[in-house]
Amino acid sequence: MKKKKLNITSLFYLDESILNKDFFLVPFFLAKRLNADFNFIYPQNKNNESYPPIHRGANLIPIKSDSEFTFSLWKERQSIYYILKNARKIDILFLVWLDPRSILLSFLYKILNRKGYCIVKGDMDANELNAVTSNNILSRMKQNLKNKLLKSIDLLLCETLDSLNIIKDGILGPVLSSRVYLLPNCFDEENRLELGIEVKESSEKENIVLIVGRIGADTKNHSMMLKALDGIRMNDWRVIVIGNVADHFKQEVDNFYNQNPDLKNSVSFIGPIYSKKELWQYFSKSKVFLMTSVKEGFPNVYPEALRFGCYIISTKVSGAMDITDNGHVGKLIEVGDVRALKEFLQDEVFQNNIDFTSSYHSAIELSKNKFLWNPNMSKLVEAKFTHMSNF
Repeated sequence: MKKKKLNITSLFYLDESILNKDFFLVPFFLAKRLNADFNFIYPQNKNNESYPPIHRGANLIPIKSDSEFTFSLWKERQSIYYILKNARKIDILFLVWLDPRSILLSFLYKILNRKGYCIVKGDMDANELNAVTSNNILSRMKQNLKNKLLKSIDLLLCETLDSLNIIKDGILGPVLSSRVYLLPNCFDEENRLELGIEVKESSEKENIVLIVGRIGADTKNHSMMLKALDGIRMNDWRVIVIGNVADHFKQEVDNFYNQNPDLKNSVSFIGPIYSKKELWQYFSKSKVFLMTSVKEGFPNVYPEALRFGCYIISTKVSGAMDITDNGHVGKLIEVGDVRALKEFLQDEVFQNNIDFTSSYHSAIELSKNKFLWNPNMSKLVEAKFTHMSNF
């Protein structure tokens, strides 16, 4: 008798960036490793009506839904209905964020399919976990109710070693402390090979400091970057900034150029790049990647920068220690320390006082050993899904 093929289903949002991020890639690579069907269920809206029904072998299935990033029981009614209708067909349910939506959907799923397996990807900031207060929904719940609800989550994935240790120590309660697993966000090597993107040698890289993200978003603190570059001597270096620029931040950019007219050709804001091929070409030719955030979970740009051998300069946000091997493959700056960043850029980077060849090889090796999806997924399957790999 032919074996039944496993079904992995994820309920999450879809836009131009999601298909290249961990929210899609974790269940995608898990499905590949388990030889399972993968259904990615998403609320359809005017911005995602043109997606094909199949992407890299995964089924993209739109549903009519009012679901939003902020939880509302009424707006989740269609997602709830999908679970009620399809729970028994789903072998592995994959959800993102340990929030009311995930807790509710996982609980309903396990009531209807006791043999099912539910994974929640936390996408958590270790600093925020440390600051859990009575305002947190998990803290407000009565302990017995919380334990009952959280038992529906079979596996909680966290992205950083700090988060792993904090959760194991019980910050989220006894249930999840024994069900947490470290899975860092990784680089999609398979896609790089399919796109034919070259990883340039260290000698081929250009004197570029690359910044990628939602430019001007409060948590990204790009004001720190502009302040650090104010009046600086860049020599033959360039700063390239990629991403949508928030309206309120555009005035800061204009002010920066007005005060530093000599840097107009050296600091470039080129807008968003949605093509992964074009974006990775920037990573490949840049020597340095810079992040100035005040908080993060584990940004996908970290493993991208590492895979292309970039020297990573980052504020000490969640994931920074992991991606730089505790500062051995890059430079860590205190959050908001403009002076330290300015001095490091001026005295070390723009004066070429860093051994970029050595850091390049260290970055490539660290990426290979810890931050590629396929080997990390094989370890996850071996640790948690051996019973399903032979389903």
